[in-house]
Amino acid sequence: MGFMLLFITMAQLDMVHHQVIRSGSGTKSIVISPDGERVYAQNLEDMSVYEFDRKSRKLLRILRFKKTPGKGYNYRKKIWINSYQEKPVEACFTHNGRFLWISLHNAGGVVVWDLKDTLKPIENYPHKRVSLKYMETDYVKTGDLLFIETGKTPKVIEKSRDGKYLFVANWHSNNVSVIDISAEDPFTWKKITDIPTGRIPRGIAVSMDNKLLYIAEMSSDLIRIVEMGTWKTTGFIHAGVNPRHLVIKDNYLYASINIGGKVAKIDLKAGKVIKSSKTGRLARTLTISPDGKYVFVVSYRDNILDVFQADNLKRLYRLKTGYEPVGVAIYQDGNTIEAWVSCYSGRIDIFTFIRTEVDSMTPSTIIEK
Repeated sequence: MGFMLLFITMAQLDMVHHQVIRSGSGTKSIVISPDGERVYAQNLEDMSVYEFDRKSRKLLRILRFKKTPGKGYNYRKKIWINSYQEKPVEACFTHNGRFLWISLHNAGGVVVWDLKDTLKPIENYPHKRVSLKYMETDYVKTGDLLFIETGKTPKVIEKSRDGKYLFVANWHSNNVSVIDISAEDPFTWKKITDIPTGRIPRGIAVSMDNKLLYIAEMSSDLIRIVEMGTWKTTGFIHAGVNPRHLVIKDNYLYASINIGGKVAKIDLKAGKVIKSSKTGRLARTLTISPDGKYVFVVSYRDNILDVFQADNLKRLYRLKTGYEPVGVAIYQDGNTIEAWVSCYSGRIDIFTFIRTEVDSMTPSTIIEK
């Protein structure tokens, strides 16, 4: 008996650059346009959305909401307080990146920003007044964004894979609103139903075949399974106490477990958790690289970004971020990956990674004849 060396090609991910830029105060989420050209940061306390050029990191425009009185919720004291309606939380692109949807924490609804059209007044339809500042010229334009009512304290927004529906998780209404966006005219878009859930729905993910909707219920350990079209609950998955954010890739669902401080990988065919790994304290948003190989999770209490291999949830990196990271979005071009992390302090951390192929030698047993 003897041994021979086999060369196995493996991927290696190297973090090569870290940059910090500023956004408005209370940056809750961050999204990157489908074409990879623009980045949008939703700033809750600043009541604004910042638009950046992804490549140059340059601030291009600031969308700012006109303040109107409203009731907000103090999560530490668990009481309602006087606040303003127009506080951006999460965002989602539809129609190949033309429309950016933004949930407004205290307004009970979402607004639609047409990124391809000139901002203009809206009459005879619910709307929110905004100003748009062009940073290069200091020119400021005012207009309105179409407003669609959902439920109380809307947060996560997700779209169906066929682009016909938009889903909004309503924290205090204990439901998910379904908005029909299948028509060409935005002024015909409307909420068609509310899906009842358990308490505190937040994360939403759509199955790869567009037949099922998965909803994380933060008051429990459950992820609710809803049939698309009928909007009926068909089952549950036990994910771990306090599931927050959900992402689907192929036959697997990844969930951040907020209080437990971990990421869980769920086999959708088996309907159960098959792997989990520790994150920092209070795991918030998670996302996956477009190639499906890496999972990124931010932890609010420990100010870190964890990077895991998607297949086995082995941690590759634990990186320090700004104070109270909440959101993370990924851009990938070939072997280059950028992770944009939004922090509630108004700071944005940009980590750049390079993926390379390396040959690894491993001994293999052979039998001598």
